[in-house]
Amino acid sequence: MSLEIQEKFPAQNYKDNVLSDCFADAKEYFLDAYYRVDLAHAIMLEEQGIITKDELTAILQALMALDFNAIRSREYDGSFEDLFYLLQQEIAKGCDPDIAGKLHTARSRNDIDVTIYRLYLRQSCLTLLNSAMGLRRVFLDLAAEHHETLIPAYTHTQPAQPSTMAHFLLAMAENCGRDIKRLQRAYENMNYCPLGSGAITTTGFPIDRHRVSDLLGFTAPTVNSYASIASVDYFTEMLGATSAMLVNVGKFAQEFLLMAMMEFNVIRLSDGYVQGSSIMPQKRNPVALEHVRAIGSKALGQCLGVMTSIHNTPFGDINDVEDDLQPMIYSGIRDANRAVSLLGSTLKSATFNFDVLKKRAGENFIAVTELADSIVRQEGLPFRISHKIVGACVRKAIEAGSDVTYEILQSVSRDIIGRDLQMSPDQLAAAVSPENFVAVRTIYGGTAPSETRRALAVERGFETEDEKWFSERTVALERAADALEITVAERC
Repeated sequence: MSLEIQEKFPAQNYKDNVLSDCFADAKEYFLDAYYRVDLAHAIMLEEQGIITKDELTAILQALMALDFNAIRSREYDGSFEDLFYLLQQEIAKGCDPDIAGKLHTARSRNDIDVTIYRLYLRQSCLTLLNSAMGLRRVFLDLAAEHHETLIPAYTHTQPAQPSTMAHFLLAMAENCGRDIKRLQRAYENMNYCPLGSGAITTTGFPIDRHRVSDLLGFTAPTVNSYASIASVDYFTEMLGATSAMLVNVGKFAQEFLLMAMMEFNVIRLSDGYVQGSSIMPQKRNPVALEHVRAIGSKALGQCLGVMTSIHNTPFGDINDVEDDLQPMIYSGIRDANRAVSLLGSTLKSATFNFDVLKKRAGENFIAVTELADSIVRQEGLPFRISHKIVGACVRKAIEAGSDVTYEILQSVSRDIIGRDLQMSPDQLAAAVSPENFVAVRTIYGGTAPSETRRALAVERGFETEDEKWFSERTVALERAADALEITVAERC
């Protein structure tokens, strides 16, 4: 015969390992959101005739009398299940308990929870968006100064072809622009209000979901109540956009970290972003870029960890996607913001060694692709043959310890095609010039200053559009908060 042990709720182990942590997280993230949800719901109940004006006034006064500092300092003692029930207790202290109880008419913790999660997440999204726009602005501002500044471009970590600093930075800005668009879409899709969905099937009370949505600054209510409770793509889309951005940021950070090596000697960080060594007096470590990479990697791990945690959970109300998980979402996005913001500020104050970059843009034969192209254009040879000629020229030049000279070019040509090329020494000099290499690439997306100036203008246009989008969304939330405050004041 087994011995059945009955413990009073909450069991000590459950309290220690679940409820205490969830309560601490809720105080940190959701106290203000709970308050706003209660205000909006109470106002709607009165407007729909579900509670009286006097009852609304009593509830609003009790809500406004809540001592948030005392609630934040409260330790979890098991006398209530969670923050929701604590707030219900505190509201009941400020007005008749029967009236306080009417506040919970036509709603559930389920629809409250997914609403407060979205309220917190959308602000986190805007914060990250602002940092992403700031990083892109740094890239664009630097690009605007360096349309003619030569740099070597690399493939497979080896010198490849000449480019310009503007072309290089515009590539990063373009990546940032797509990250911004992904975050905007995530914001738009999460900014719908689940309140009124109830446990999962709405309610028989004549509530007005659109009114609550407006008071809380949402675009509109969510539609299907089952999906409102069960769907998690409001945060998985956000995490997907954040993850894509973090991959980009990690690649950018790695690029600039390589540039900062003394062997490369290309970028120098401002003193505010470097640290010395406790033993080596000469050290000037580019630690800010290391932290960008480390924090970004941590953020990506958290984002992917959330995805792994919920990918096969039931399609319904389930704790797996709620209180225990939500803080990891916010931590991942917070760390993503730290990485993006730090990279932008670090690069904004950095300086580049453009003399070294220009010198390397003319070394290691990296302009000879244009020599091969020139031979094709002038001689009518297939590129396969032209490529063979130029490759042999490079090998001979390396053996001779020289550049590709006119003599080497003609000697190789006689060996391969049995005759001299018609190319003149001046034409050869132009063909292997990094300045010429960059200048002739005028096609869409190319390196020519005329094209990078056009591309910069396009990116500036996107920048203006995105700043307008951000301002409109920010102002909309501020106006909704003000409107809620005014409405509360009028009803009290």
